[in-house]
Amino acid sequence: MHKYENEFRQIKDLIEKATNIAIISHKNPDGDTIGANLALTHALRSVGKNAISFAKDPAPAATGFLPGVSSIRSELNPSEFDLFIALDCGAAYMMKYEIEHPELLDRSQTTLINIDHHPSNEHFGNVNVVDPEASATSALIYFLIESLGITISRDIATCLMNGLYSDTGSFKHSNTDPITLKIASNLVARGADFRTIVKQQFHHNRINQLRLWGRVLSRSRINDKGATISAVMEKDFDELGATPEDLSGVIDYINSVPDSKFCILLAEDQKGNIKGSFRTQDDMIDLSKIAGLFGGGGHKKAAGFTIPGKIEQEVVWKIKPAA
Repeated sequence: MHKYENEFRQIKDLIEKATNIAIISHKNPDGDTIGANLALTHALRSVGKNAISFAKDPAPAATGFLPGVSSIRSELNPSEFDLFIALDCGAAYMMKYEIEHPELLDRSQTTLINIDHHPSNEHFGNVNVVDPEASATSALIYFLIESLGITISRDIATCLMNGLYSDTGSFKHSNTDPITLKIASNLVARGADFRTIVKQQFHHNRINQLRLWGRVLSRSRINDKGATISAVMEKDFDELGATPEDLSGVIDYINSVPDSKFCILLAEDQKGNIKGSFRTQDDMIDLSKIAGLFGGGGHKKAAGFTIPGKIEQEVVWKIKPAA
C-alpha cells in the first residue's frame, strides 16, 4: 500500500466524476513536469477522459521527442474544464495561470489536485500529494497510474522515464534511491525508450550550446565563502547565438568542483529577469532556504529563484607591495 493511498482514492473519485481535465505543468518547464504531464494525459485518455496538457511556456527542446509533446497548449480557459491537476509546481504561482485566472486558487470555484515533490509546496489543492522524499513528480505519477488500474503503455513509460532521468541528473544525484531504480526498471520492462532519453538529455549538444558552456566555465570562481559562482548575461546569448535553455546541464559541471561547498549560476533570461540556480553535494547545506531568501525554492540540494534585474560585472584590482 502506497503511503498516499487515501489521497489516490480521492483523486480516483474526482477523475471518475470529471469529463474534461486540464493537466498543468509549471512555468519554464523541465523534463520532469513535462514527462509527468504527458504520462498522465496519455493514461487518462486511455480510459476515455478528455485530458489536455498545458504549460504556459514552451517545453524544452530535449523533450521534443516525447509522444504528445506537440499537443501541449499554452492558453487555458478554466471554464472548459471541471478538474485541474497541477504537476511539479513547488508553489501555486509556478502554474503562471493563476494571474489571469485567480479562480484556480479559489477552492470553492475550481477543483484542483496538486501533485509535487518540492518541500516548498504550499498544499494549494483540494487534494494534495506532496512528497519531498520522492525523486521526481514522475515517480508519484507512476504510483498514481498504478493505483488507477491503468496499464502503463510504452508511451507512458517513456514519458515517466524522461522525468525520472531528468530530475535525478541521469541517476547521479543523491535523490536516486532504491524506489527510483525499481520504478526505472519497471518502465524499461514496459518499453520506455531509454536510449533516446539519454541521447536527448545529455548527449545532444549544439555547438552554440557548448560555446556558451565554455563561457560559463571560464568565468567560474570560488569566493571566500566556498561557493563556486558563474554568470551569463544577455549579451552572451546574442554573441553566441544561444538561448537560456542552452544552459541546461552546465551547472552539474560547476557543482563538481571538489573544494566548493555549493555553486551558483546567475543568468539573465532575456526577459528582464535574473535566474539563479543552486546546486550542492554537501549534506549539511539546505539550498531551498537560501533560494527562499530571494522568493524562490526547490530541494535541499537543488534550488533556484527568479527576480527582476540585470547582472553587473565588477573587477577589483589590488596592488601587492614588492617583497
